[in-house]
Amino acid sequence: MLNAIAMKFGFPSWPQLTNHRHLDSQDLERGSMGGGLSLLKIFDRFRLLKVTIAAAGICVFQFTFTSLVICSLLVSGLAIGFAPGMAYAQSVEDLQNYQKLVEQQKQLIDLQQYQINAISRPAQERLEALQRNVFATDQQINNNLGKLKQAEAQLQDLEADLSYLEIELSSKRITTIARLQHLQRQKLDHWWALLLSSRDLNQFASRRHQIGRIYEGDRQLLGQIKQKSDKLETKRQQVAKAKNEIILLNQKLAYQKANFQAEAEAQLNIVRRLNSDRVALELAEDRLAQDSRKIALLILSKTQSPQNMILIPGTGQMMYPTIGPISSTYGYRVHPILGYEKFHAGIDFAADYGTLIYAADSGTVIFAGWYGGYGNAVVVSHGNGITTLYAHTEEIYVKEGQAVQKGQPIAAVGSTGYSTGPHLHFEVRANGEPTDPAAFL
Repeated sequence: MLNAIAMKFGFPSWPQLTNHRHLDSQDLERGSMGGGLSLLKIFDRFRLLKVTIAAAGICVFQFTFTSLVICSLLVSGLAIGFAPGMAYAQSVEDLQNYQKLVEQQKQLIDLQQYQINAISRPAQERLEALQRNVFATDQQINNNLGKLKQAEAQLQDLEADLSYLEIELSSKRITTIARLQHLQRQKLDHWWALLLSSRDLNQFASRRHQIGRIYEGDRQLLGQIKQKSDKLETKRQQVAKAKNEIILLNQKLAYQKANFQAEAEAQLNIVRRLNSDRVALELAEDRLAQDSRKIALLILSKTQSPQNMILIPGTGQMMYPTIGPISSTYGYRVHPILGYEKFHAGIDFAADYGTLIYAADSGTVIFAGWYGGYGNAVVVSHGNGITTLYAHTEEIYVKEGQAVQKGQPIAAVGSTGYSTGPHLHFEVRANGEPTDPAAFL
């Protein structure tokens, strides 16, 4: 039944969902859900999904990604708070139909709850990853700001040194040029006078050598200053380039941070909407569970004293209803679909399709047919307010009003209704209230 509803509204079938691998943040980002169905498509279908059920009035369930509009079941007798006279005016078949509607609505809610749970964890993981990215980007920006300040200080020092060298070079250049120009203006006879005034050739050579050393010293000094100036200029260009690279990197990081923040904000909104939808679904399911219990009491009250049905009393000692190990016990357990603790009103027996199901005790069949989330089900009354329920059956071999003996085959194991696989869900109820079957077996 769950698979049929899922296929009807375009969701993955139950096997596709249960066999699907764990979703991580990249899956959420890519929208990969397997089987060609993306998360974005699921969101779109949540926005579009509307289920209208008409029964003595119209009850509409509007499922959206951002909100769940849960209509009241208090519509023309669909509510469980019937006035006593009106309640007993309804037939057992009508009450069973109401129960079926409630169970169908519950299945739709459970289906969307499973979808929400399937994407909530990767959505939260993606949000945390984005928040870590924002934090890491902030750290990078702060580190780069420190490097930028160091580069700016270094650049200022280099520019100051370069300015000083340029002034020194300019001063030396002016002095040297002035000296050369002065020497060039000297007349040729000055050299002859210098030569003739020398006492000998050695003195002349010495004077000429001194003048040459002056020229060479000026030339070397100018070269050294120029070389140092060139090195400083190269260093200044390197620091300026590094400064520009840091500025560009910070701009890129700022843009990246803005994107991370925007995506994180959007992801946070998704997580909030998922949490809001989950709360709404849980409230709706609680309401449906209450209604289901009340309908069960109404059915029980109408079948406790039937006018044309002879109730066969049981022996008081029940046998195991089928052959197979117990896969789930009575009481609270982690729900296989919703992922959180829910009350389990019976015992599950693991068995293959077609395995015979036996009446746990002698009694009278008071129900045999489709029972909403229970699928094909059989209910047997054993007297003294004790009834047994056999759910999710593939085939039913008895009919309502039929007397059955303890150990008589009444059905075959299946996976109808709200079921994840072939098994027998077995309940024992005392005056309509679930009780632990282990106490009777």
